[in-house]
Amino acid sequence: MERLTPTWDQFQQMVAYTRENTINRRCAASGDFVEFMGLSGLGNGEVAELKVRDVDLARGKIWVRRQKTDTGFHIPIFPRLRPLVERLVRAQRSDPNAKLVPISEAKHALDSACKALQFPHFTQRSLRRMFITDALEKGIDVKTIAEWQGHRDGGKLILETYSHVRRPHHDRMAELLA
Repeated sequence: MERLTPTWDQFQQMVAYTRENTINRRCAASGDFVEFMGLSGLGNGEVAELKVRDVDLARGKIWVRRQKTDTGFHIPIFPRLRPLVERLVRAQRSDPNAKLVPISEAKHALDSACKALQFPHFTQRSLRRMFITDALEKGIDVKTIAEWQGHRDGGKLILETYSHVRRPHHDRMAELLA
């Protein structure tokens, strides 16, 4: 079974479409949810449960509770995630108990975007796969990525699940042996 993974360009188009699709009365929040998932690598349940108090802008970290295992871990506020996080914190008027993103999922918004843009049926899980694949292709070590995912196996699951590479990355790696 092929696991569909959007490209960075497809991801950006899905976020833009979701934000602009005013048929969805919560289009802005849906766009934020989709963007947050893709830029953070977090799953639907993890993003849905984030509160303003979980964000430490000064230290550049977000406290996350892994839904599957009910354990906590930190992720960095990645440079491309920071503007979104800062905006979301400001929007909640710094109420520490407010949800960071005021909706709990964006499945239907993502489905609509994929249909309208004539993309394959990317799911919310596809956004995590995009994040992890991008991190691997950028040369970030597997152990670090595993920690960002809340895994405690040193990267074993990441290697088993995300060891595929996209063709352009494959070709760039072959050039290193010149």
